[in-house]
Amino acid sequence: MDDKELYKKLREKYTDKELAESFVFPHGLTEKEKQKADEELWEHRKKILETKPKEEGVYSGLLKVKYQMAFYLESQAYEAEKSVSYYLQEYMKVTGRKQKELAEDLNIHPTRLSRIINEREKLSLPIAYRLEKHSGDLIPAILWWKLLQREIEQEIRADDEERQKEKKQVKNVAYRA
Repeated sequence: MDDKELYKKLREKYTDKELAESFVFPHGLTEKEKQKADEELWEHRKKILETKPKEEGVYSGLLKVKYQMAFYLESQAYEAEKSVSYYLQEYMKVTGRKQKELAEDLNIHPTRLSRIINEREKLSLPIAYRLEKHSGDLIPAILWWKLLQREIEQEIRADDEERQKEKKQVKNVAYRA
């Protein structure tokens, strides 16, 4: 049974979160034993990664990005560094694409992708759909969209100057408390 079949079988019984948490357990080793075990584990992982087909690496990387996004969105805290831009850059690393290549894959101008990555332009819904397709439907468009909404909510909370400027544009108030 290969890894994908095993994973499908385990998914029938457990959620991804339960599977991830099942690999976290106390080690009960001395510091020296732990260091040796960590080195052995790393050597073993390195050997596996070197022999793993590229496609499997992309698959697991995409799942990692997806779960990082979902975990962040489940939290109530806003973290400026966890932006659409940040996750797009992580996405490019995992897929092994440079900006120009990803822009070509998504059928958008490289400058537009650059503007999104550099936070000078917002992600659009059509691009979120394209990212969903590009990821083989592993990262749903709704996750990209929710990241964008989290950023916009923070802008609304923080931009008192713009709020006051726009309030001055209102000629009549429909209701006064």
